[in-house]
Amino acid sequence: MKALLAVACVASGVWFGSTAQAAQKTSPDKDMQRAIAWERYKDQAAARQARKERIHPSVTYANPEANREMDETKPGKKVVDSGPADYRKK
Repeated sequence: MKALLAVACVASGVWFGSTAQAAQKTSPDKDMQRAIAWERYKDQAAARQARKERIHPSVTYANPEANREMDETKPGKKVVDSGPADYRKK
C-alpha cells in the first residue's frame, strides 16, 4: 500500500512538473509580445506629440542671442540656515 502511494506521488510530481515546465516555456513569448506592443505604443505616442509640437510648439527660440547671465551688480539676498524646524527640535 505504501509503495503504491509512493509511486502515485512520484507520478503526479512528474506530471505536474512537466505541466509547469510547459507553462513556463510559453510565458516569455507572451512577455515579449507585451514588450513589443508597449514599444509600439510609445512610438505612436511620440509621433502624436511630435505632430502636436509641429503645430503648436511649446518652446520658442525667438531671441537666441539673449544674455542669460546673472547680473553681478545686484547681489542676491544671503540665505542663512536657521537649523531644524521647531517641531523637530524636541
